[in-house]
Amino acid sequence: MTAVRERVAALGFVLALGPRTDRPRSVLVAAVAILQQATGVGLAVLLGLVVEVTANRSVSGVVVVSGCAALFVVLTQGTFIAGYFTRLRLREEAQQYVETRFIDVVGTTPTVELHERPAWRDRTAAVRAAREDIGQSFDTAMVLAGAVLLLVTSGVLLASIVPVLAVLPLFAVPALLATQRAENKRGEAVRDALSRTRLAGHLFSVATTAPTGREVRLFGLARELVRRHREQWDRGGRDVAVAEGRARVLVALAWLLFVLAYGAAMALIVRAALAGDATLGLIVAAIAVMAQISGQVQILLSWVFWVLEAVRGAGAYLDVVRQGEQEKREIVPDAPAAVPGRLTGGITIEGLGFRYEGRAEPSLRDVGVHLPAGATVALVGENGAGKSTLVKLLAGLYRPTGGRILVDGTDLARLEPDAWRGRVTAAFQDPARIELSVRDAVGIGDVANRADPDRVADAVRRAGGEAIVASLPDGLDTRLGRRSWDGTELSGGQWQTMANARAAMRREPLLRLLDEPTASLDAQAEERLFQRFAELDRLDGGVTILVTHRFTTARAADLIVVLADGRVAEVGDHDTLRRAGGVYAELFTLQARYFA
Repeated sequence: MTAVRERVAALGFVLALGPRTDRPRSVLVAAVAILQQATGVGLAVLLGLVVEVTANRSVSGVVVVSGCAALFVVLTQGTFIAGYFTRLRLREEAQQYVETRFIDVVGTTPTVELHERPAWRDRTAAVRAAREDIGQSFDTAMVLAGAVLLLVTSGVLLASIVPVLAVLPLFAVPALLATQRAENKRGEAVRDALSRTRLAGHLFSVATTAPTGREVRLFGLARELVRRHREQWDRGGRDVAVAEGRARVLVALAWLLFVLAYGAAMALIVRAALAGDATLGLIVAAIAVMAQISGQVQILLSWVFWVLEAVRGAGAYLDVVRQGEQEKREIVPDAPAAVPGRLTGGITIEGLGFRYEGRAEPSLRDVGVHLPAGATVALVGENGAGKSTLVKLLAGLYRPTGGRILVDGTDLARLEPDAWRGRVTAAFQDPARIELSVRDAVGIGDVANRADPDRVADAVRRAGGEAIVASLPDGLDTRLGRRSWDGTELSGGQWQTMANARAAMRREPLLRLLDEPTASLDAQAEERLFQRFAELDRLDGGVTILVTHRFTTARAADLIVVLADGRVAEVGDHDTLRRAGGVYAELFTLQARYFA
């Protein structure tokens, strides 16, 4: 029953999508869809009338009926042509509505935990693939409704000659049900194959996009990628083909039943004509309608297929919306505590633990440390020690699986996530390459002040990006990137600097997270950036956390936290940890020897 309710909800969404997006256009689209389908039957009736008045040798009747036929064609075709662009516009608006809502849900979940779940990734991938079908779904449903109405009208016309022919449209029902069943089976097979097709899509991107192009050529990967891509598609496609093949047998049998009924109906009409049970005009109209019914059923089946595709996409969309809203209800407190305007005590981590979805071992185990207000903190440790995971937890991007984080004594879980992140800024080692103008790509780090030229210029200066901006053809107005438009491409280090400038837009954050933000820069640039941010936070009482592998930078921090195997191994300043002779001293000595 759950599956049925979900399908009904998805169909309801499809039918409401047009009016919700643009009610006047939706009314016009519905009218056009019905008139478009009614043209064939209308012409068949008019043809019958022409024959009737001609047989009665009524010149005036022929003129009137011929005029009516011409007027009918002009109205129906004119309405269709006039409504064509309205239909296109409604489709565009509906798709925009779906995409906007999708972005709003996926982009505003309190955490990014949902992205770690395979089922969520599959559903979001399905929505991205089907968003055009969903956008067209109302129009498609209206055309299907018109096709159903046309078939029923045809049955009524035929029944006026031979009453039993009223049931002829019912013989199309088995074909419709068989088509729906076949589509359900195909949909199940497609969902089961998503893990393979998703991998195939990744391999396609690796083989055909610029970021991976160097390694594809250097290691001669193209043919290997083609082989693996074909293997994944073949395996997934084979499963889909098997499911389709079995289901299509019923479709063929149902279609054969309709053909037999169609032949019997034609025989009954011919017999009625020979027996004189109907006028010549009515017989001609009925034969004209009968000639169209086969095509009507084929069109009906096609539209049923497209509507089912759209309903499936709408179901995935509604599922994503439901899960996103459910996470908000679970995480966002009903009566959130106020985020402090300024830190007085600092941030305390107590018994913190975390395990990623699908992983057997936790990434953090019983982490405990106090980060004083105004302190600059360096997180160091070998790869996989849990440094980036701790940063994500501090930003509220994940929920701890154990322990808690206290902000001036208040549990982070009691704070409204958006309010907390509104007082946090961050720069990561794999920053988003946001292809806007420099002014916008930096300015959106503080949306409320994104149009302030002085604020943007100051953020660029803090990140050490003045020379980069000066070298660009249009300065802050230079368009960046070449994937979205014909802009200026930046190097990896320059993109990193733009991200660092974006992180510098927010003034007086309570927490500044720098997760290896200078991985693409040299050691001196990293140290200068860290010092700039550290000086700011010492003044405003915020906490700066730098994740780094460079101990020359870490030694300048007020506090150094050493992580090993997901636990805090050591805490102290540089001199204290050197004298302790522990993990930090060992790593520092090794790095110093390497660069000596």
